[in-house]
Amino acid sequence: MFVTGLLALAYVILQTFSVPKNNLERFAEGSLRKLVVMDNPPSQPRRKFKGPDGVDLDLSAFRGKTILLNVWATWCPPCVAEIPSLDQLQNEHGGEKFEVVAISQDMQAVDVESFLKSKNIHHLQFYHDNTLGLASDVGVAGLPISIFYGKDGREIARIPGEVNWQSAEAGALLREILGR
Repeated sequence: MFVTGLLALAYVILQTFSVPKNNLERFAEGSLRKLVVMDNPPSQPRRKFKGPDGVDLDLSAFRGKTILLNVWATWCPPCVAEIPSLDQLQNEHGGEKFEVVAISQDMQAVDVESFLKSKNIHHLQFYHDNTLGLASDVGVAGLPISIFYGKDGREIARIPGEVNWQSAEAGALLREILGR
């Protein structure tokens, strides 16, 4: 019995000092409470969508940058609430190393352009996928969803639902991801 107790105590001590499988899980609180870090993340989708100039492109166009893919629509209330926060995130952190890629799932591009103008969204580029194929490819159960992809195109983490991108926890997560 004494030996069993010592073994149990040793196991608890080792677990206390072990490194978590993925240290990003520690950021899952506040507006990031739904943060998911998959053991085997899916590959970046190759689905085509329309860029700001109307030309087809896919996410591989952003290789070499960390991106935050946000799949959203103007008819989705949490998406509408989140878009100004994403615009501010792009304004503050967008550049050579990082970009917010917010892809609308609306049927009509003109509706999205009109919406962005009415909300004074100036820093996000206009991306559009009216096929809903991209949402399907990334396994969206509901909108919005935000997925971080590393410079190599591999998924880092995803967050279903609305996020306050100016929150302290979102800032800490972004610093951790960009510091990789």
